[in-house]
Amino acid sequence: MGSAAQALGSGSVSPLGLEQTARVRTARNTAEAFASLRAAGSSVRDEKVRNPDHLASRFIALGPRLTTLVKVPALRPLARRMAERVSPGAYYYELARVKHIDRVLSEELDSGIGQLVILGAGFDTRAYRFADRLSSTRVFELDHPVTAALKQARVRKVFGVLPEHVTYVSDDLEREELSAALQRAGYQRGEQTLFIWSGVSFYLSAEAVDSVLAFVRASSGPGSSIVFDYHYRGFTDGTRDYYGGADGRRRVEELGEPCIFGIEEGGASMLLARHGLELVSDLGPSELERRYLIRSDGSLDGRPFGFISIAHARLPRHANGSSS
Repeated sequence: MGSAAQALGSGSVSPLGLEQTARVRTARNTAEAFASLRAAGSSVRDEKVRNPDHLASRFIALGPRLTTLVKVPALRPLARRMAERVSPGAYYYELARVKHIDRVLSEELDSGIGQLVILGAGFDTRAYRFADRLSSTRVFELDHPVTAALKQARVRKVFGVLPEHVTYVSDDLEREELSAALQRAGYQRGEQTLFIWSGVSFYLSAEAVDSVLAFVRASSGPGSSIVFDYHYRGFTDGTRDYYGGADGRRRVEELGEPCIFGIEEGGASMLLARHGLELVSDLGPSELERRYLIRSDGSLDGRPFGFISIAHARLPRHANGSSS
C-alpha cells in the first residue's frame, strides 16, 4: 500500500517504474472520476435525484484536477454541467447506478445475507455508508493490487484507520482465480452472499466474466445473488450508435482501458442461465430513467448512457439449486 500511495504524491519517476506509475495514475484517475460524479450529485436539493453517496467527495484528493471542484459544494452544479458536456449520460448513469445498487444491497441485507463481496471496489463507499447495517455481515472489498492499495490509503486518510468490518483483498481477475484470493481472506463457501460488480465487466475477457459467474454459482449458498452492469455488444464492437456512446468510447480509450466485453441487448438471461443463475431484473436506460431520474415534480432530470444495463441475478433459494 505504501509504495502505491507514495507514487501518487511524487512528480518524479517512481521506483516502481514507469509502467507501474502509469497504472497507479490510471487507477487514481478512474476511481476519482466516478467518485466525482457521485459527489457532484450528493448535495442536489431534490431527494428524488440526489446521489446518496455523501462520502464520495472525501475520497477525492486535493490537487490541480477538475475532480477537486466537487469538494466545494457551491461548485458542484458546475461540475455536473461540465461532466455532461465531456461525456453525455455519465453523470445520470452514475446517479441511477448508485441508487439501484444501494436498493439491491438494502433488500439483500433485509433477506439476511451473511457476506458482501464488492468486486472491483474502486472508491465504492457502501461498506462505510452501510456500516451499521453490515455489523453482522462479513464484507470483502476486492480489487487489482494497485487500486486496492490506493483505496486503503484513502480509507486511512478519511477514517484514520481501516475499519475492522472490512477485509481488503488484492486480486487481478485476469490472472488469479477469484476463489483462491477470497478464500485466503476468509470467505465462507456455501453462505448466502451478495456480490456487487460495478463498472468492471466491460474491461474483462469473456472467459474472465464466465469465471466470476461460475464462482458465484459454485461457492455461494442458496439465495445468493450478483448485481452487475454490462455494455451492450453493439457498443463494444462499434456496430450501433447509442446516446453518449461516441464520447464514452473516446473517454475509455484515452484512459487506456478499452471495453472488450459486451452482451447482446436482452441476452443477459441466457448468459446467466448457463451459470445456474436466475435473472431478477435487467434495467436498461429507459427503466433506469423511470425508476431513478424523475424529479419530485415529475420531470426527467437527465438521460443516462444508452449502452449499459444493470442486471441482478440470483442462485435459486431451494437446496437443489446450490452446488456448495
